[in-house]
Amino acid sequence: MRWTSTVVVWALAIASVLAAWWVWPDGSQRSDRVEPDAPTALSMDSIARIDLDHNGQQWSFVHEPDGWWQTLPFRHRMNTDLLMAIPLAAQSLTVRDAIDPQSPDLPSAASLGLDPPVASVRLTGDASTDHAIREVHLGRWGMAGRAWMSRGDDGSVLVVDGTLHELLASEPPETWRDLRLFPWVSVDADRLERTVSGETLSLARDGRRWRILSPLPTRADAQAVMQHLSEIASVTAEAVLLDQPSDISAFGLAPPVARVHVVGGGYESTLLVGERVGGASQDRYAMIEGVPSILRISAKNVGRLLGDPTAFVDHMGTDVAQPDVAAIRIRTMGRDLLLERSLDQWREQEGGEVASSAVERLLTGLLATRAVEVALHETYPQELEIAVVTLIDADGGPLDTVRLLREPLPPEALGRWALENGDRVLRILPEGLDLPVQPVDFGLTP
Repeated sequence: MRWTSTVVVWALAIASVLAAWWVWPDGSQRSDRVEPDAPTALSMDSIARIDLDHNGQQWSFVHEPDGWWQTLPFRHRMNTDLLMAIPLAAQSLTVRDAIDPQSPDLPSAASLGLDPPVASVRLTGDASTDHAIREVHLGRWGMAGRAWMSRGDDGSVLVVDGTLHELLASEPPETWRDLRLFPWVSVDADRLERTVSGETLSLARDGRRWRILSPLPTRADAQAVMQHLSEIASVTAEAVLLDQPSDISAFGLAPPVARVHVVGGGYESTLLVGERVGGASQDRYAMIEGVPSILRISAKNVGRLLGDPTAFVDHMGTDVAQPDVAAIRIRTMGRDLLLERSLDQWREQEGGEVASSAVERLLTGLLATRAVEVALHETYPQELEIAVVTLIDADGGPLDTVRLLREPLPPEALGRWALENGDRVLRILPEGLDLPVQPVDFGLTP
């Protein structure tokens, strides 16, 4: 016999022995074979807890009123669809055979990879199942995609397809987490703070409005804040890089480069943003404060979280509503004017009726024209002030006061107007806009 024929014969013999491990004869002729059934007999809706022992690490997941949470080795919200792939895979395994663990023909548990097991999955039911427990232990893979498994309740040794084995091998438990950074945030949040390089922007809800508390108190653009909160709620990390690091300073997280803190709806959490990941990537390390897991966040999402802070400043000159204005006091270098509403007309206290169209232009500029730019000033540019306008209600009380400034006319500058509301913010109006403030503008004698 040629040596090649000998190799073929030996290969067939070995394959026959291995096949005997996986394909058992007809059960009617074996007293050690038990009737195969599903490895875990719990409905998906009744599962309340999942425990996993894999690669020497223990994981626990618990179903709570607001969803699934990882509780061991630390607490973290889970992506339900990804997590439930584990019990689903366990429930849907195809059982090729079930063997009595006392069978003399059964190889040793160690040789099957069941002592110790490659992995163990334990499912606990809810109150409707009297908290029933179903546990399976995964052994080694074999030929043709089959694998060994034992049941924790009766010790039966099963030959199953390798679906669950493959899932655990290809998807580590950290990939089942919910990677949204602020999944609970909504437009009903109460406070938002973000610190970049030591400078903090702080916003707080004031009834239905928002205010900027620092770096300087001023009105906030509620629509811009709401849009930002929606963006925050949708921001996700790209991946989990490392759990339970020994030193977070290695990632630029102690202290962090930036931090984002949100409070509202009974929740509160802080995101720490660290150094760039490295190489050509602009992605950064990140971590939710109190959760020992290093994340990777894209440069795009960093930009969404830490965009231009001036976008939150209310770009309107005042938040007074036009129907509330019953009178306007205009103080200029040359004269004070008191304009009073009389039905659909406006009158000057001493000079009679004035041009209502001019008053409407002034109110439109103050109340309804959005600034194209905002600038913070340390020293008020008094030399540019043209007038101070006080808006008065029907009872004669002041609603708000706005200072009007104007830069030099061309060619020295563009001649744009700016509004200052006593908050060190210059709201610069569109080029070409003109505001009437002098008596002659209202049809009055100088």
